[in-house]
Amino acid sequence: MSEGIGEVVAGGGQEAPDNAPEVSVRTTSTLLLYFERTYGVERLQALWARNDIPLSLEYLRTHANYISLRFLERFSTLLMKESGDAHFMRNAGLFLATPEAMGFAYYLLRAFGSPRMCYLKTIELAPSYNRVGSFHVEFLEQKQLVLTYSSKTPETSRNICELRMGQFASIPTIWGLLPAEVRESECQVLGAPTCRYHLAWADPMSQWGHHLGLLLGTVSGLVVGALGWAHPLFSVASLAAAGFSMGGWLDGRRELKRKDEALRSQNQAIMGSLVELQQRYDEIFRANVALEDRVTERTQALKEANGKLGDALVRQQELDRLKSEFFDNVSHELRTPLTLILLTLESLERRGEENNPEVVMQHVTTMERSAQRLLRLINNLLDLAQLESGKARLRYQPLELNGFLSTVLPPFHAMADRQGVFLRLEGREVTPVEVDHERMDIVFQNLLSNALKFTQTGGVTVRVLEDEKDVLVDVEDTGQGISQQDTQVIFDRFAQADNSGTRRFGGTGIGLALVKETLELHSGGIAVTSELGKGSIFRVRLPKGRAHIREDLRERRRAEMPVRRDRRISGSFPSLDTGVPDNGRASVVAPARDHAGPGPEAPRILVVEDDVEIRGFIAGLLKQHYRVLEAVNGEEGRQRAIAERPDLIVSDVMMPVLSGLQMLVALREQTATVDIPVILLTARQEVSAKVEALGTGANDYLGKPFSPRELLARIETQLRLREAAVRSAENERLAAIGLLTSGFAHEVRNPLNGLMNALAPLKEVLVDNANTPDAEMSRAMVEVMEECGQRIRHLAESLLSFTRTSDTPMMLSLDSLLDSTLGVLTWKVPSGVVVERAYECTVPVQGDPGSLNQVWLNLLDNALRAVGEHGRVRVATACQGDEAVVTISDDGVGIRSEDMERLFQPFFSTRAAGEGTGLGLALSRRIILRHGGRIQVHSTPGKGTQVEVHLPLRPPGRSSSGNGADGQGESRVGRLG
Repeated sequence: MSEGIGEVVAGGGQEAPDNAPEVSVRTTSTLLLYFERTYGVERLQALWARNDIPLSLEYLRTHANYISLRFLERFSTLLMKESGDAHFMRNAGLFLATPEAMGFAYYLLRAFGSPRMCYLKTIELAPSYNRVGSFHVEFLEQKQLVLTYSSKTPETSRNICELRMGQFASIPTIWGLLPAEVRESECQVLGAPTCRYHLAWADPMSQWGHHLGLLLGTVSGLVVGALGWAHPLFSVASLAAAGFSMGGWLDGRRELKRKDEALRSQNQAIMGSLVELQQRYDEIFRANVALEDRVTERTQALKEANGKLGDALVRQQELDRLKSEFFDNVSHELRTPLTLILLTLESLERRGEENNPEVVMQHVTTMERSAQRLLRLINNLLDLAQLESGKARLRYQPLELNGFLSTVLPPFHAMADRQGVFLRLEGREVTPVEVDHERMDIVFQNLLSNALKFTQTGGVTVRVLEDEKDVLVDVEDTGQGISQQDTQVIFDRFAQADNSGTRRFGGTGIGLALVKETLELHSGGIAVTSELGKGSIFRVRLPKGRAHIREDLRERRRAEMPVRRDRRISGSFPSLDTGVPDNGRASVVAPARDHAGPGPEAPRILVVEDDVEIRGFIAGLLKQHYRVLEAVNGEEGRQRAIAERPDLIVSDVMMPVLSGLQMLVALREQTATVDIPVILLTARQEVSAKVEALGTGANDYLGKPFSPRELLARIETQLRLREAAVRSAENERLAAIGLLTSGFAHEVRNPLNGLMNALAPLKEVLVDNANTPDAEMSRAMVEVMEECGQRIRHLAESLLSFTRTSDTPMMLSLDSLLDSTLGVLTWKVPSGVVVERAYECTVPVQGDPGSLNQVWLNLLDNALRAVGEHGRVRVATACQGDEAVVTISDDGVGIRSEDMERLFQPFFSTRAAGEGTGLGLALSRRIILRHGGRIQVHSTPGKGTQVEVHLPLRPPGRSSSGNGADGQGESRVGRLG
């Protein structure tokens, strides 16, 4: 408050002085008087002492003095701020109509005046106390007044307006009336040309009774005095007083009557208000009841909506899980033939150039490079699925990144040299960080591969830095750069910076996602800065110290298993080989022991092995991940499997009492154990042994020596496949995998084409060199590679067909389609099988010939497989109403009733492991549904199967591919995949 009024005036420039003759101090005297009466004179004096107010209190109390309008505005603001009352100015204005403020004029007006007269006099005398403003009367009645006020010096504060309205409102209170109603419709401070005020008031009761009584009493006193009845002075005084009193009594009675009437009218108004309030209350009550009902309804609706949202969330989470597990399962399926291909190529390389011509070694190198690229893709998918499922575990070990990167870069120098760009490492030794070495290798291999792939000129620089908290690695390239919008998504799964059909560089869009999620698993991160045409910088951040280590992610291993970088490339693993053949059994059979495993929720694995060392090794390997049961021979294994129903069985083949194959046959004959996955282990490597094992019903077959990691991977694959067999309906599964399977299959086919294209010239070279040593062995190896490649190609083509649709339907003859398909399968029909045709429907149907041929091919192939070497297959067509019915029946082995419910589930197959993908009938059902039809299966075990396909004769509408109709499609031919 120290800056006060004085400083404001000092900075006022051309403003009038504070004592300018603009407004009379009688205006401020009302403010001062009200402040003193309300807050005390001491506080007013203290206010003057604290603030630099140029004019003294004595000056403001002298009515002959004047002040400027600006001083009045600042002074009123100061008083209002000191009081802390937002209505201070209005209340101060109301204080005008008091004896203290008006003096003798108050009593004079009360005796002889009226509000109307007072308002007019106030307006008339305004120039005497306000020389900068003027009033103008626009409308005047007995109890109403509309007037305007304009000021030559524009007012800047609403405080003066509030003071003026309070003064206008106070005038009726002189006569004991309520304050006048004052309304301001326009205001100069708010931009109007004038201030316009609307006043309304009540007039005081006239006092004619007193005056009349006084007059009559005086006249009567004069008459009595004139008649000599009493002394004139006494008679006049007494009778005048009596008349005045009588007149006052009459005035009082009239006033009481008026007030009584006013009270009566007020009472009636109050009663009316009460009635109205009661009505309003009733309305509010009814509205409240209705509102409560609506709230209840809305609450119920919200609960239902929340329930639906919860269900949708669960479904979405299930779809995400299915997506990850699908890729995991398919990747494992691909790794088996790929590993065999790589092992074969490795064998060829070991034999060296002395046994193979240079051109052969070139083809071998091309095939190995393509196979390694495909295996890296599969490994990335496996790692990504592991991260998403929350099963990733870390082996924390100290790692000095500069030295580590010096061992990572050398394999990439050859790639850089081929492209004519440089690759260099900059930096010095930094503080070691606690990380998983193998996962860091994955991170930097992905980053270096990307950087070199997109760099055509210049080069790639890897820079190692550190600060107080983190170790930083920059991978900087001079490539084509990344656009701003793409930098927002490149770390998302399956997202790529270039998704156009003409993109120059391939990829699946999972590498950077894997990098980001792996670093986040280590509490680190990755960021990118890039400019189109100039290159990109990827900065990896890894925290120092041990605070980031998560015990829930730490991998628990009792024995150290060194991890080699080339394992992710070549697929080679440390193997287990006891050196003891199956027929060299120990003479003493150790008793079996069970192992609790990591927890009660872990799957239970039954290990059946008579060799104590191998059984102990397998149990020790598995108990880190599963609950393990042991059995020392096939009979004990059969009994424990029936009694305990484990989730999976790992069994040797050659055992005393009951062999592994005999145990498998017994388990497959029991309803309780028919679906338990069984993995067989044996030292027998010949093809006939594998065929026998798989034909007996084994789910997988692993030869000795075997890789512990491979055994774990196969066990995990079988457990996931079994779990997938009982999951949600096919439409939800397809929604999760449709788009991704198509893209995945395309990416698989690219390196596969390179591998398969190299086989043809390789075979020609081997034919030309038929006389070279080991030519027969080389041809056998090439045939093995070709067979494995065909399996991968068939899986990729099935995946593509599973998601492919056609938008160009045409009119088709069922007879021609079926004959065409039978012609394709002629080579597969044994001499002892009779194929009958009965075509009775000549009406064409509308559809996609390629898709329908795929259906007939799947169904006829199933039928031929079911009848074997001898039997009958019948193909018939018929018209039933507005449908064409194609019936394919056989007298083969039939389908078990327990398999009927899962026939059309994708990836479900009753064939031996490795003989089918489980997509055939699922694909057929989807195609038929898309054509507006339906498919039905009827089967009797041992007697045969009949499949009916119903297609509309009218052009079908576009039908959803995911929803089965009429309960169709939940049965399936159980003899194929």
